[in-house]
Amino acid sequence: MVRTCDYPGCSNKDVADSPQSFHRFPVNDVALRKLWVLALGIHVDTKVEKIKKLRVCSAHFSDDDFLSTCPGQRQMKKRILKKSAVPAPQVNKTVAYQSSLQHS
Repeated sequence: MVRTCDYPGCSNKDVADSPQSFHRFPVNDVALRKLWVLALGIHVDTKVEKIKKLRVCSAHFSDDDFLSTCPGQRQMKKRILKKSAVPAPQVNKTVAYQSSLQHS
């Protein structure tokens, strides 16, 4: 089963060699979870069990939303979101554009 981004209108898929990374909702941080729910237009009373299954692709985050490596440190294999990151519509235009080219 191929996972797709749950951001409304986004069709990015989590497949091998995908330029996107996919991120889980911050279910343990209630305030931040609410911001994510509002950003995706999900009802605020949606059960946490359902929210745990949702993913948002990296196209909805800016480069500043990700942790960076320190000088002299090896490149991280996995992109990690900062704890304050909140998704927005197609922030990362380059990744979204590259994805649309792959699906053409």
